[in-house]
Amino acid sequence: MSKELVINANAEEQEIKIALLDNGKLLELHKEVFNKKFSVGDVYLGVVERILHGLNAAIIDIGHSKGGFLHYNDLGFQTYKNILSLIPDNHRKKNVFTYFNSSEKERIINYTNINSIDDVLCLGQKIIVQVSKEPIYNKGLKLTSKICLPGRNLILIPFSDEIFVSQKIKNIKEKKRLISYIKRIKPNKFGIIIRTAAYNKRLEILEQELFYLINKWEITLNNIIKLPPVQILSEESKIFCFLRDLFNDNLQYIYCNNNFICKEIHSYLSLIAPDKINIIKYYRENIPIFEKYGINKQIQTYLGKNVPLDNGAYIIIEHTEALHVIDVNSGISNHFHKNCTESERTDHVLKINLIAATEIVRQLRLRDMGGIIIVDFIDMSESINKNKLYEYIKEKMKDDRAKHKILPPNEFGLVQFTRHRVRPELKKNNYKLNHDNNISYNYKNYKKYSDYINHIEFSIENIIRNKIVKHKVIQLHIHPFISAYLKKGFPSIQQKWLFNHKKWIKIIPKESLKYTEYILSNEENEIILSSFY
Repeated sequence: MSKELVINANAEEQEIKIALLDNGKLLELHKEVFNKKFSVGDVYLGVVERILHGLNAAIIDIGHSKGGFLHYNDLGFQTYKNILSLIPDNHRKKNVFTYFNSSEKERIINYTNINSIDDVLCLGQKIIVQVSKEPIYNKGLKLTSKICLPGRNLILIPFSDEIFVSQKIKNIKEKKRLISYIKRIKPNKFGIIIRTAAYNKRLEILEQELFYLINKWEITLNNIIKLPPVQILSEESKIFCFLRDLFNDNLQYIYCNNNFICKEIHSYLSLIAPDKINIIKYYRENIPIFEKYGINKQIQTYLGKNVPLDNGAYIIIEHTEALHVIDVNSGISNHFHKNCTESERTDHVLKINLIAATEIVRQLRLRDMGGIIIVDFIDMSESINKNKLYEYIKEKMKDDRAKHKILPPNEFGLVQFTRHRVRPELKKNNYKLNHDNNISYNYKNYKKYSDYINHIEFSIENIIRNKIVKHKVIQLHIHPFISAYLKKGFPSIQQKWLFNHKKWIKIIPKESLKYTEYILSNEENEIILSSFY
């Protein structure tokens, strides 16, 4: 499994797009806008603007038009030292002051007795907070006072003394070795999370990174002398965050069309992985980098409402503010089911569901879908097949870094996910076609609908690649206006399909079909794939 990172720096649009490819298939897509106001991981010296008694939370002014939301559960044990080191004596709450001057055992007892944000915060109070979630829909920033400074192998936690180890490190002997190393080099009043990347790392590497993170925190504290609200620490560029969190031996190449960014990546990799600096490639060709690696086409194909699968099936993704609903469709007519045995149908349905599950897991990462996700797979009567599907989904979701939970298929065949996200969901602006056949059509307007043409071409490509049709000709039944568009010009889209796939696609106009409907059949008019079955 080889992965490639493609970075497109566009000075005109003032943004950097980062695409992660897995064997040429788009796995993740991120965007970094220049001069962005805030990002997950930014640390601020804020001021308590409002106390929300009913929600047991507070609104913190961090210098933007809309304050950030800080819940009581996000204050954390370290908050008391965080607060008391910043606010004047006359603003300190009595129970908090008493708490901080007691013995260690009494501190914990007093902490557990405090269950309201009123006991900790007051209006106008200064507090250090970190952005834990960007604004999503009509929700504002979410903040936490559990400050974390992530590195490649370690995460530094100021105002704490605890040591934690990643749950993905299963080897008990390795856990003990890493903990013993950290105990030797960790200064007091700092907590550490040992990340998965620290597995088998030498003491010198961990010590060097810990020194770097502590120095970074000390520089951050020096910024507190500025008048709040003010940003005191900015998260690293998304490119560096990506390399820091995801870099591994499976990453084969990094392509970038900006020479300055290539040099920065080279400097960064020389620190975290000096043996991998040769994977950086500066892209010089005239063809846009996202066009060269087929990323633009995949964005058009995979970020729409209908997502095609390799075997001719497809999934439909519907978004609402409360949840996401995904429906799996076989794309095969009833004619197929009438001419196969029950055993063949059962095996075919399981195969389609497994392929759909692979794509759905990829879609969750690609779009960064969060909240409640309900998937309606094709009905399976046998419980053993349902269990196979459930175990398969769990295995595929292991690579997803977001916190998630999966429930087994219920009695209706629905699979429910919950997934945590920290940024707005990635979407493509979908253009809606007019379904009224009586309205005049304009070729220029249709250029906006290239995603629909890409969808058809992708379906044809899958049929040819999987040898679903053995005949030389594939028939495409489609609305007359779309038919005219596909045949227009030289070379036309129809002629390009012949050149690309070495198979003639016979286009048959059909007025009974709507603009977004089509049928693919063989020479005997047996339906292979339809957009509305």
